[in-house]
Amino acid sequence: MTLRPTLASIEDLFHKAEREAYRAFHHPNRTHKADHFFNFCVTAHALQDYFFERQGVPKNGRQPYYDQWNNNPVLVAVGEIANTSKHFVLRYSGGAPKVQRTKRVRTTRNVVVDIFVTTKGEILSVPVRRPDVSVTPADDKPRQLYQFTEEVLKHWRTFLGTHGIRIRRQSFRQLAG
Repeated sequence: MTLRPTLASIEDLFHKAEREAYRAFHHPNRTHKADHFFNFCVTAHALQDYFFERQGVPKNGRQPYYDQWNNNPVLVAVGEIANTSKHFVLRYSGGAPKVQRTKRVRTTRNVVVDIFVTTKGEILSVPVRRPDVSVTPADDKPRQLYQFTEEVLKHWRTFLGTHGIRIRRQSFRQLAG
């Protein structure tokens, strides 16, 4: 019996991360947007464990991967956001709080453009203010939610591809639900 009936592979988990990124970007409600963003981070961070299992990397052989991932400020931010959303405060084994490398995560408002086609076939673009999420990783370069999630997904698609794991595109119907 499996406790993850729709997440049987690393490809499935990657597609879930894509869906959470899509939901986070498109949700008009600030709270729901933040919920989907946290879910995205938890899912994207879990790709590490799925990678180790898929490749059969033993615990004593994982440090080079952790070192690589810890040099990517966006992946560090994903891990810190995911773990603080689960544990509230990250602590060292002695109980002292860990100093987080991610500088800032906050909800903001931003302008997006809604595109419409009229009955006459004219294309209209309407600027709309919507909630957004801004993440400032350790590199001090703020990223809005879309840019942040795309950077994470691009990293994982490339990384997995270099290890022989090809991620096929999921249909828009599956992505958007």
